Amino acid sequence: MVLSLSSLVVSILALAVSGGVAVRQLVRMRHSNMLPVALDLFREFRTPHFRDNMRYIVEDLWTEHPPGDDTGILDLPDDDRARVVPVVSYFNNVGVLVANGVVDASTVRSFMGGSVLRAWDRAAPYLRTERRHRADPSYNAYFEHLAARCIATPPAANLERVAPDWTYDVTPYVRPSRRPTDRPAAQ
Repeated sequence: MVLSLSSLVVSILALAVSGGVAVRQLVRMRHSNMLPVALDLFREFRTPHFRDNMRYIVEDLWTEHPPGDDTGILDLPDDDRARVVPVVSYFNNVGVLVANGVVDASTVRSFMGGSVLRAWDRAAPYLRTERRHRADPSYNAYFEHLAARCIATPPAANLERVAPDWTYDVTPYVRPSRRPTDRPAAQ
């Protein structure tokens, strides 16, 4: 009787341990699958074309097309719409990935949160008007959700900071470069 009870306890313990290991492996697999997606997202975000479109939205959109005149995103002139729609669509797609847990919200917030908030601030009046025109309250809703998550998520809650008076001499770790006078003469 005691032997069968101890066998049962060992079996239950082994089952619990293997279940815990399986859950841990699933979490690790999910995080390893997130990396390529996140890298692709960040690569696009850093392209000069994307940055130029972001600059247009933040600095020029309201000047050229003041909000409040019943202009939706698709009512913008072709050239301007071609600069706004890719950024709005990009952030909407990032919002889909964040909302579905494919990419971690704190990672997105840390890398591009300020840009998300600036783009949302400038594009929101046009998106809300576009929603009314389409009678579709969910048009680019994931972009709005992403902006809300960026507001709710601190940019770096547990980030350690270097003391302002801290310095470190990196000279031993940097390969000395040649001085201009050390270069070989041109032939």
